[in-house]
Amino acid sequence: MIRPHESSPLLPLRDRKTVDRRAELVALLSLAAHVVATTTLEFLPGFTSTILAGHLQSPRTKELVDAATLSTMFTNMSAYSVGLGLSSAMDTLASQAFGAGRLDRIGLHFQSGLFVLAGCLPPLLVANFYTASVLIWLRQDPTVAALAQDFSRYNLIGIPGLLLYELCRKALQAQGVVVPVIVVSLIGNAIHLGAGYTLAYHTSWGFLGIAISRSVANLAMLGLIGLYFVARPASLSRWWRGWQPGVAIRHVPLFLRLGVPGMLMMVMEWWAFEILSLMAGVLPHRVVAISAQAVQLNVVSMVYMLLLGFSVATNIRVGNHLGANAPIKARCAATLGAGSVALLAVFLGSTIALGHSVIPPFFVNDPTTVASASRVLLAWAPFEIAEGLNCVLQGIFRGAGEQAIAARTNLWSFYGVALPSAFLLGCSLGWGVEGLWVGYGIGISTSALTLGATMKRWNWLALASAAQQRTAPAT
Repeated sequence: MIRPHESSPLLPLRDRKTVDRRAELVALLSLAAHVVATTTLEFLPGFTSTILAGHLQSPRTKELVDAATLSTMFTNMSAYSVGLGLSSAMDTLASQAFGAGRLDRIGLHFQSGLFVLAGCLPPLLVANFYTASVLIWLRQDPTVAALAQDFSRYNLIGIPGLLLYELCRKALQAQGVVVPVIVVSLIGNAIHLGAGYTLAYHTSWGFLGIAISRSVANLAMLGLIGLYFVARPASLSRWWRGWQPGVAIRHVPLFLRLGVPGMLMMVMEWWAFEILSLMAGVLPHRVVAISAQAVQLNVVSMVYMLLLGFSVATNIRVGNHLGANAPIKARCAATLGAGSVALLAVFLGSTIALGHSVIPPFFVNDPTTVASASRVLLAWAPFEIAEGLNCVLQGIFRGAGEQAIAARTNLWSFYGVALPSAFLLGCSLGWGVEGLWVGYGIGISTSALTLGATMKRWNWLALASAAQQRTAPAT
């Protein structure tokens, strides 16, 4: 008997008319647990950079923290959201190719992704090189903007390495190979923390050493995943059949048809978060408002890592099943993923509601800020269910290759509903930061309801047929 291993298919390519819901749920939860670990580890570098900057012994500590925060925000908005969004085409293409048993297509799509990212990198790097100009245009303090630009310039060295690593991660994750990714992420975070501490506190690099350490960590993760392929050549040869630049270039339009809407999905969501922060900065008592907003963002971001893990896992399972021409199983995976996240979101929302007065002191000690942040958490808690459902539904749409619909939904929900509602409630009606997040919650609820209603009308047979066309032999 052949024993399964980490590269074994996540589903059988037979018995497509039967659905073992328990087996599917076990597979989904197992994959989600591993992916949650990965997404959490990927969240930590920006958080670590802010903490390291906050503990520098300098009369300009506040400016340094603001600069690190602004630099991280700008890099996320201008580089990572674009690069990672474009590479999300692999969420559809790689998972469906694996389900179809066409592992050679994973390598081909990987090469197409390289061409796409190579084309978009120059403007992203230029934008980050001139961070200060953009921040000053956004009315940020010139001194802080200059510090943020220095930070960004050293940080951009590692951006190409991180984006290439992400392509490798998605290629492996689509095949259910997740343990090496977790190990590499752990080591990358350790390098970032260790190098950041050493360079910031024990060398003349100081503040800039934190940015250098992140670039070093990003490049190290790419190197480590390369070492994994060297140590486990079978893991690479399964899906990499050599360079095929001509064929890969011909498949770039397919990559872009999925990657551009995927990028828009990510960009619109990430930018909406940052616009909320800008709104908080124009509220009365802005110092307290910004601090309460920071607490809320930290809590929401940490909770989102759990939801995102389930979203990615559901994305993979749906894509695998559609690629295997098993639409009934794909629909089952989507239903179980949405149900699991709904239960998780109820638990998380209840925890936030019950702990709304206990959580803020972990981040701030000012009584006024604690009180304000507590009210914001309580106002947001009911919307955590909509946040969870919206997150997992976007993963399902990626797995099915329906990013274009999700992108249009994001555009309407975030910029037609969420942000106008946030401005109306938070700024015009004087609800403050609570109003910002209630308005945002209304937008998230709109998105979740729209995506859910759309998915309910899906023809899963047609989705499976489209997946077969994507995974047909390369020409």
